Amino acid sequence: MPATSNLEPKMPVAVRLDPLLRKARLYSGLAIFAYVLPHFCAHALGLISLEAQDAAGRVMVNVWRFPPMAVLLYGSLAAHAISATAHLLLRKNYNLTASEWGQVISGYAIPLLLLTHVTATRWANVAYDLNDHYAYLLFSTIILSPFYGWLNAAGLVVAWTHGVIGLHRWFSFMRFYTPAWRNAGLVLATLIPVLSLAGYLAAGRALAPLTESGEWLEAYFERLNWSTDEVWGWIATDIRNATWSTAIFFVLLAAGRLAWHFARRRLGQTQIDYVDGPTVTHRKGATLLETSKLAGVPHASVCGGRGRCSTCRVRVVESAADLPAVEEGERKLLDRLKAPEDVRLACQLRPQGNLKVIRLLPSDATVASAVQVQNWSSGQEKVVSVMFADLRDFTKVSETRLPYDVVYLINQFSRSMGEAVEASGGRIDKFLGDGFMALFGVDTGPEEAARQALDAAGEMQRKLEALNAQLKGDLPQPMRMGIGLHSGSVVLGEMGYGSSRGLTAIGDAVNTASRLEAATKEFGCKICVSKATADLAGRAFPEEAKRSASLRGKAQVLEIYALDGVGEVAISG
Repeated sequence: MPATSNLEPKMPVAVRLDPLLRKARLYSGLAIFAYVLPHFCAHALGLISLEAQDAAGRVMVNVWRFPPMAVLLYGSLAAHAISATAHLLLRKNYNLTASEWGQVISGYAIPLLLLTHVTATRWANVAYDLNDHYAYLLFSTIILSPFYGWLNAAGLVVAWTHGVIGLHRWFSFMRFYTPAWRNAGLVLATLIPVLSLAGYLAAGRALAPLTESGEWLEAYFERLNWSTDEVWGWIATDIRNATWSTAIFFVLLAAGRLAWHFARRRLGQTQIDYVDGPTVTHRKGATLLETSKLAGVPHASVCGGRGRCSTCRVRVVESAADLPAVEEGERKLLDRLKAPEDVRLACQLRPQGNLKVIRLLPSDATVASAVQVQNWSSGQEKVVSVMFADLRDFTKVSETRLPYDVVYLINQFSRSMGEAVEASGGRIDKFLGDGFMALFGVDTGPEEAARQALDAAGEMQRKLEALNAQLKGDLPQPMRMGIGLHSGSVVLGEMGYGSSRGLTAIGDAVNTASRLEAATKEFGCKICVSKATADLAGRAFPEEAKRSASLRGKAQVLEIYALDGVGEVAISG
């Protein structure tokens, strides 16, 4: 096992604050979305009437300008901007997914698009005591300055898109977020902004004829609390200043990030040896996942390195230096997976020395594959019970039947046997035409595995008898089956490629179980059970059932029990 340390790693404070920044970004984003959603709904009421939209606007103002709610909103905006910017600065590379880039670009586009709107409304209300009601917004943007109207609409759409992407990424790691919920969410995410923009434009069109009335304009300016023409010049100056300040901030931010990049290059470098891949150079301070992406090493990361999905997890084989302590968030996720001590999340692990690791999931892993609690995924030696079963003389049964009938028979047999195996606690490893291989003990101990295998063998014989009775009129002769059972040490792991990848076992115990299934023909019985399986299960079988088998490919004689009935399998010692 690699060396670990309970001491705090010597890393910059900002790096250790990264989990806190992620939480701040999440909760502040939820608070902001709670403001944006009713904002859009209020716009949509313009499809009903100007009065309905204006009434909703007054409710929004009363709620969000109530001091505690205002503190929550502006605090969330500040926390979201600061935490998102800090997280972006802390990244060692920018090899992001399309949705991640979408969030970054939309996030920084929002202030640029909505600066005019915010300055001319909320700022004008605070600085010049303007009553920024809905009629003012519509009159200013749609009628007096359509360009700002389109700019305002674009800002709203971008803000909505940014929030929806964030919600989708957050929900993706929750069990309730099934395809049905995702589809419903997509419909709402599309429908709400469409209705909002439609209401915004409909209200503007309804307002246009009213602006031709001098009486309406007089009431409008009175409600606006417009004191002097100089106010408009002041607001225009404020908009220019805010735009330039934001642009200068972004330039300084980019320059600071570039300077940090060159300064970080002077830090010490170590090597990361991927057991099933290349050996690459690692820059101290970067996470293992960032190193993988920077070096072009395929590495699963559904959540984008936020420590939520666990698809990036690795097994640490060797470490030249003590590993940093496991932070609380990483520990909770690893505990939920029942991961051993040498498994870490690549997005949280910041190696301080040379490291040798194994990536535990394929690079195309999904959230579903990440939450499976299976420590054998990357290979594990374990004592299990292996079963091989095969239909006898099925070729004779099927040679005079239509292809459809043959497929039907195989499917009926496979379903019945699969149900018997799973009901007893086993797993079907693979179907092999008119036979199959099953494993017992993947998630249990050797003794329980052996008992489960014997119980399954008895249940399979009962299922076959029931199936023969059901198909009695359709079969020239009853179907017969041979079963071989053996227990021993195997290597368990997910093997294969692409869609054919799955749990299987390799080892001498597998070969022996296969030979025992074939031996049922030699001994004229239905089930051949090795003495190793019987002993583990604590089952005592009749002495007359004991045989000495010389199996093909094995030098030693194996003690077995040749059983012929369901009752024999269930005999207890």
